Amino acid sequence: MATVQTTENKTLVRDAEVENAPLVIVYRGLGPETGPDYAWDKAEWMMGQIEDALSDDLLKKIIFVVPDDYDQACETCIQQATAKIKAKITGFSICGFSKGGAPLYNNLRLRAWKIVGLIDPVSPSMEGLDNEIVDKYASKIRCVYGDWGDKPAEDKDPKAYTKKERVYVKKRDFHAHVKGLKGAQQVFRSEGHPQMPGIFFTKYGSAFV
Repeated sequence: MATVQTTENKTLVRDAEVENAPLVIVYRGLGPETGPDYAWDKAEWMMGQIEDALSDDLLKKIIFVVPDDYDQACETCIQQATAKIKAKITGFSICGFSKGGAPLYNNLRLRAWKIVGLIDPVSPSMEGLDNEIVDKYASKIRCVYGDWGDKPAEDKDPKAYTKKERVYVKKRDFHAHVKGLKGAQQVFRSEGHPQMPGIFFTKYGSAFV
């Protein structure tokens, strides 16, 4: 079993057990710094979700990098991780869970990502971006999502939406947009938000290799 190492900026790195392997960077969500409701959403928790979801065979073939929080610079995390690993990197993928969708969208052009993993993420529109920002990466998208917020009444004036209703609509509209993208793979799941990383890696883990 590979050991998990920690870089200077507290990024967690799980090396592969083969000579050549892809690297997958996975951003977590809001985390304990946001308050007790998100105390479970830590880098260590995310790494555990990955390890629990994937088979031993897949874990041996993939390098996983989990930044300490969603504000950490993607390239810095990758460079610091590279100094810790022995395997030769054959390619890169990026995933974002919940608020971790924000750094995913902001780093879409950083590298030629093999897979763009959307793990029940905030929508681009929730971050002040256009939902179309993901369009050119459609064939790379793998997504698992659930409902957020409160569904507004059909006849309710959008100007009168509550915050939770606005969140619901923005998430709904984004995933409807992704559904219409040729090549994108997306599934809706009704399980709770914390279960989404496990569901995602169980379903799409083999896509990284």
